[in-house]
Amino acid sequence: MFENEIALNQFNRRYLGRLVEEMTEDNLDHGPAPGLHSPRWILSHLAIVGDMGLKLIGQPTRLPHEWHAAYGPTSQAGSHDRVRPSFEALMVAITDGYGSLCDGARGLTAEWAQTPHGIERLKWSGLLTRGEMLAHLLATHFAVHLGQLSTLRRLQGKPMLF
Repeated sequence: MFENEIALNQFNRRYLGRLVEEMTEDNLDHGPAPGLHSPRWILSHLAIVGDMGLKLIGQPTRLPHEWHAAYGPTSQAGSHDRVRPSFEALMVAITDGYGSLCDGARGLTAEWAQTPHGIERLKWSGLLTRGEMLAHLLATHFAVHLGQLSTLRRLQGKPMLF
């Protein structure tokens, strides 16, 4: 199950690799304007959302609670200065987390996918089932943040990648 979403997530992760090819620890905290997220926030957020996806499918989470608190859906730009995962740690967390999430998604049933996700904060979204939420985490949510990273690259004068 979720073959299309898994393929999209694999594409998203390959594109992420291209977007961060030239990224270094030195430019992870560069934000283009006050209040906008830095590359470190975006990568940290992607990592912890992969962890949230593992929880959604009934697998144990892997990342420190501090990462979740600092880079969760309601965190604000600039509020995470004490929690600064390294670029290497972030890329490992994203690769391993979403790899495990994709592996776990393959074994899910249609019955599992049709049950409500129960995430109160997202009731407005129209995504009501666990299957819809998992599809969002693997594909659209990830892609939104790739757009942010792409914009940051372009603001630095780097060329479009595709």
